[in-house]
Amino acid sequence: MALVFADSFDHYATADISGKWTASVNASISAGNGRRSSQSMRFTGATGLANKTVAGVATHIMGASIKFSALTTAGYIFYLADAGSDQCGLFVNTDGTISFRRGTTNVATSATAMSTGTTYYLELKVVINNTTGTYEVRLNGSNILSATGQNTRSTANNSANGVWIYGRPGGAGAGGPNLGNCDFDDFYYCDSSGSTNNDFLGDVRIDAVYPSGNGNTSQMTGSDSDSTDNYLLVDEALQNGDTDYVQDSTSGHKDTYAMADITHTPSSIFAVQINMWAKKDDAGTRSICAVTRSGGSDTDGTTQALGTSYSCYREIRETDPNTSAAWTKANLNSAEFGHKVAA
Repeated sequence: MALVFADSFDHYATADISGKWTASVNASISAGNGRRSSQSMRFTGATGLANKTVAGVATHIMGASIKFSALTTAGYIFYLADAGSDQCGLFVNTDGTISFRRGTTNVATSATAMSTGTTYYLELKVVINNTTGTYEVRLNGSNILSATGQNTRSTANNSANGVWIYGRPGGAGAGGPNLGNCDFDDFYYCDSSGSTNNDFLGDVRIDAVYPSGNGNTSQMTGSDSDSTDNYLLVDEALQNGDTDYVQDSTSGHKDTYAMADITHTPSSIFAVQINMWAKKDDAGTRSICAVTRSGGSDTDGTTQALGTSYSCYREIRETDPNTSAAWTKANLNSAEFGHKVAA
């Protein structure tokens, strides 16, 4: 499997949710309500949701920190969709127990319950199949619900291509729970496309770090009309669009940046996700790629076509390209990250 998407919710505002998620309803980015007093994605009442289009595969793993202030109406908290149709997911009951559902049919319910006002880390792993499907639900790392040899699909396909949080494809109000204020943080999603990160990641911490200095290469022109201290134009915690930026029209030109160090010592680093808020400003085709500089060498990421509105273009590095092994704290802190005009 592979890590496909991760979100700390710390590096963008409510107006930018559409730059990272495919769609959302009544979702906001809430300052100070995530773990470690960071930002969270907040849903209020029973009329919110956010979803992300992903590759259509059978195996899905996801997790998030979740805290809710009330539980007056039951509803969905994690869900998988097949081309916008209900497939399967997790349902929170009014007593705080968690049910696995196929479509809207209850399959099984946990004995363990969540309480209001408490932060939990909830994870789901499911293989979608009409006869050999499996599911497992973990709460704070403990298995609270699981089964094999199940029918885990509701459509005619043994796959899903949409991830939904705080709701299901039935729409806002049709499937979301009423949890008062419900805050999501430290979200991850893995699929079956690779050989790394092929099981639960556990209670993960996702840290947003920002440029702290110019790196080895500064070829782009800043909105201040030079290339001096380009990092100061892209170091905001919340992206600011056309307020300040770097730009270039020459294929192959790039910037790399020194990044702020992480100060804690993680037991492992599952991946690094490079987030680039970018757009093109004229007709014609333009594309961008992320650049990772480690061990004195630059490694380009996948080429991604730009649109005319700012969006978040991502590149995930599950291993250090210099060592082909997992990232270490020392290697991460000494690495540079940036972007390149691919075409």
